[in-house]
Amino acid sequence: MSLIQLIILLFLAFSFLMVLLVMKGHLAGRLFFIVQFIVGAVFVVFPDLSSQIGMLLGVGRGTDLVLYFLVVLFYMTVLLFIAALRRLERRQTIILRQLAIQNAIDNTRQAQKGSSAP
Repeated sequence: MSLIQLIILLFLAFSFLMVLLVMKGHLAGRLFFIVQFIVGAVFVVFPDLSSQIGMLLGVGRGTDLVLYFLVVLFYMTVLLFIAALRRLERRQTIILRQLAIQNAIDNTRQAQKGSSAP
């Protein structure tokens, strides 16, 4: 095994552990990343395998195959981030709306108490 293979495998192992720690309770996300790490590790250990799979799929080189998959994964990741951002925006809007309503109710009660006092 060459030095670069060892470095990449160590990076993949560290990333794998980070996903397990960060994505507790998110089974689909964990599986998504774990599969990526396993495939990456297999391609690092067996670099000719990507070329063989590429030939079967009609892609000239294994590096092209890996690049095509990376482009697809990049788009999927961007879409997941956009979806998460929109969920956060909706939650924030609901929370702020509830706070505004509660503050308006509290201010109305205080104004009524202040006007009824002698």
